[in-house]
Amino acid sequence: MALLEIKDIHKSFGNLHVLKGIDLTVNKGDVIAILGPSGSGKTTLLRCINYLETADVGFMTFKNQSYDLSNTSKKEIADLRKHTGFVFQNYNLFANKTALQNVTLGLTVARNVSKEDADLIGMQMLEKVGMQDRANHYPSQLSGGQQQRVAIARALATSPDIIYFDEPTSALDPELIQEVLSVMKTLANEGMTMVVVTHEMAFAKNVSSHVILMEEGKIVEEGNSKDFFENPKQERTKEFLRKEEM
Repeated sequence: MALLEIKDIHKSFGNLHVLKGIDLTVNKGDVIAILGPSGSGKTTLLRCINYLETADVGFMTFKNQSYDLSNTSKKEIADLRKHTGFVFQNYNLFANKTALQNVTLGLTVARNVSKEDADLIGMQMLEKVGMQDRANHYPSQLSGGQQQRVAIARALATSPDIIYFDEPTSALDPELIQEVLSVMKTLANEGMTMVVVTHEMAFAKNVSSHVILMEEGKIVEEGNSKDFFENPKQERTKEFLRKEEM
């Protein structure tokens, strides 16, 4: 049974038609890597699925509940987001709050969890991403990789059914990328369902279960990771993979 099913998403910004009828199915435990050149619509797709943008057209089924992506109530969006996590490219941490406070904020504010219980969960999540010793540090005192690990801990704190990652390593220096990918690999091995927009080919090849290539708002090719990398069917996919290997 699919955890998440998307049908026919379209999204335009003015005259620019960014998404042109995307379908996507995510089963529990899937790790889906979305690849593609800049401007292909990958981030917009992720943002529409989590209502950070409103699609012009499109339907979604999540945990057997149906949604019209172009017309959803604030209550429905709030309920939906209780089951999802989102990790942004630029961390999106609150500069005036410690690592622990950033992780617990969603619990205390959105879910009325007591501070004591939230701190307990927060420390467990920071430990999971190897950041427990930085719990009282502010974002300005952390490297980019450490900030992104705090952001992942924040996404995990609410026990989501699925986490969306929007190019989680693209803002990082090369030597910091691995520490974030390592955390994501651990989550994948533990069965966390993830949809990851990424340029990291090794992650897509070795960690994801399913790969999608997007270009100009459409899906060019998709398939299980092994087939996608070892036996791509579309000429455009072969060309894309050749360029990435250079």
